[in-house]
Amino acid sequence: MAERETELCELFGEVLGVPGIEPEDHFFDLGGHSLLASKLVKQVHERYGVRVPLRSFYEDPTARAVAKQLDQAA
Repeated sequence: MAERETELCELFGEVLGVPGIEPEDHFFDLGGHSLLASKLVKQVHERYGVRVPLRSFYEDPTARAVAKQLDQAA
C-alpha cells in the first residue's frame, strides 16, 4: 500500500471512528454520510492542499480513489 493511501485510510478511520480501513473500503458502507463526507473532503484539502470535489468523492468514495486524485493534482 502506498504511503498516501495509508495516510488516507487513517484519515477515513478518524472521520468514521472505524479502525483498520483498507484502500478499497467504501466510505458509505462503513457508516459514512453526507456530513462526514464533507468533513473528510475538508480535511483532505487542509492536509494536502488539494480540493477533492465532493461529487467525485461520491462517485468513488475510497481512500484509493482519493489518493489517485491527489496524485493527479500534484
